[in-house]
Amino acid sequence: MLSSEIATLECVHHPNILRLFEVVETLGRVYLVTEWIRGGELYNHITQGGPLREIHAAPLFKQLLMAVKHMHNLGFVHRDIKAENVLLLSEDRLKLADFGFSTQLLQGANQKLDTFCGSPPYAAPELFSDDHYIGAPVDVWALGILLYFMVVGNMPFRAPTIPGLKAAILKGDYLLPGQLSLPCIRLIQRILIHIPARRPTIDDMLNSQFITQPKLSAELMQHEINLRTKPVKRSGFWVRSKSRRMRKTYSLRERYMEVTNKPPINMNTKKNDGVFVDNYLQPIEINRDLPIDPNKDASKTNTPKRSFFCSTLKKKVSPMEMEKEKQLAHINGCEKRQWNAEAAIDCPLFKNYDVETGKFIMLPTDTEDLSQLKPLEFEARIILEELGVNSEMLRSSIQNGPRSDIIGAYRIIINRLQKQSWLARKHVELALQEMPKIERKVERSCCIL
Repeated sequence: MLSSEIATLECVHHPNILRLFEVVETLGRVYLVTEWIRGGELYNHITQGGPLREIHAAPLFKQLLMAVKHMHNLGFVHRDIKAENVLLLSEDRLKLADFGFSTQLLQGANQKLDTFCGSPPYAAPELFSDDHYIGAPVDVWALGILLYFMVVGNMPFRAPTIPGLKAAILKGDYLLPGQLSLPCIRLIQRILIHIPARRPTIDDMLNSQFITQPKLSAELMQHEINLRTKPVKRSGFWVRSKSRRMRKTYSLRERYMEVTNKPPINMNTKKNDGVFVDNYLQPIEINRDLPIDPNKDASKTNTPKRSFFCSTLKKKVSPMEMEKEKQLAHINGCEKRQWNAEAAIDCPLFKNYDVETGKFIMLPTDTEDLSQLKPLEFEARIILEELGVNSEMLRSSIQNGPRSDIIGAYRIIINRLQKQSWLARKHVELALQEMPKIERKVERSCCIL
């Protein structure tokens, strides 16, 4: 297991995969020097804080899909995907770890494996019923169980013993809570299929609406809440009482559960005929697939009403549209720039090293011509020169791999530069979001009758 983990980490390097820096061998122990992940395990985060909101779970799950896709493209399978092996860098970034059960498919993607490994709650049915299995569908099944755990907070198949858990997985019955949105239900149902060949690929999962449109789940919930709640009729006059009532605040999911009160959905991994209906995986559109609110008149405009307060009376007056604030052409003599995500990446205050990929991340390029190097490796070489490690020393230590202290120092500097780049971008984005908006006073006049 230890040798397979080292071999896998030597070959896979991805922004969402744990980084290996160095391997130190002594007479009695082998030490793996990896990067430090401050957020801890995803399992502890969910068990202590509850399930994730779908709009939060979708980008995290997408990062997992990208990491697993990178492994599969290189011919590796993880075989132990679970919440305990997912580490959180921050609230919106994670890394996949623990590659002790991983293996390389030397005979192609359809190579049959016969080693039972992994965690039983995440194990696919073929691990219990067949003598051989294919690695990629096993990882896909584990990703479906992990997605269920992320949005629900518990496991779909539960039993007090391993034989009972095996029987539950082979039987295939599980419940999907009614408060989940339709895109999330579709993706989970599409993944948890008993037959491995019918499970989706990683690209199919990346193209699902749950991943590509993370805000669609909230929009569908809000749309159904609007359909089931009647509009509040407000009178023309309102008298303010001395007592103030405290209104309880609900999250969108809690409000959705209270209004719809949907029962759990009985699902089975063997009975998924509805998954293969032609229009089942078609994109969901609110205006086309869902009924329109009959209480809403399309002819009415959405112009907000303005109100005038006088003592304890509140009287409605005619609508008044706000004047659009004109953008100032210059601020302090400098041209004002509208910042967005694309503009922030090109900001000269930092370098975008986080998206750099290539073999030089793990091993330096075997050349002395610095002009042929990527900007990230070029800066790392300059720092190593200042520390007394020249290009000739780097090239001579390439064959030793992670067991070389020089290669370990090279990897640590690469990782530090990438982290500094990511932190710099985050600081700039936060600073741009917190910039005080210039308020323009608009003169208004009204007539009191």
